[in-house]
Amino acid sequence: MELRRLRSGELLVAVSAGALLALMLFETWFGGASGWESLTLLRVPLVITALLALAVVVLTVSRTVAMACSAAAITVGVGTLTLLLLLYRVAINEPGPDAAAGIDLGAYLGLLCVFGCVVGAWRTLADERTGAATSLRQTERVLAVRGAARPAPPARDPDRPPPRKRPTA
Repeated sequence: MELRRLRSGELLVAVSAGALLALMLFETWFGGASGWESLTLLRVPLVITALLALAVVVLTVSRTVAMACSAAAITVGVGTLTLLLLLYRVAINEPGPDAAAGIDLGAYLGLLCVFGCVVGAWRTLADERTGAATSLRQTERVLAVRGAARPAPPARDPDRPPPRKRPTA
C-alpha cells in the first residue's frame, strides 16, 4: 500500500466521501431529520456514490492504475446522476412554506460533498502522471514482457511492380 500514489483528485474524493457519510448520519438535512431519515429513496445512490469514491482511493493505493481509473469512471457517472437527483430534491422539490420541514445546512453541505466526489473522480481520470516513478516502472515491466520492438520492414524498390492480389474463393 503506497500512500504516495494519492494525488489531488483522490484526496478530494476521500475527504468528500467521508464527509458525505458523516453528514448523512449526523447532520440535519430537512426539518430537523438527518439525511438518512429524511431521504428515503435518495439515500441508496448517496451511499453508493460515497462507497465508489472510497473504492477509488483504495484501488489507487493498492492496485494498478487501470482499476483505479475504471472505478473513477464509474464514480463520475453514478456521482453525476446522484448530484442531479439531490439537486432536484434540494432546489426544485423542496418542502414548501406550508410544510413543517425546511431545508437545513446539511442538505447544502451534502450537495457540496457529492460535487466534490464527482470533481475528484474527474481529476483522477485527467491526471495520468506518465513521468512518475510508478508509471515508469509499470511501462518498463510491460516492455520487458513484450521484448524488443520489431524492426521496420525493408524499403520497397520503386522499379519493382506491386505484388498481385490472390483471387479469393
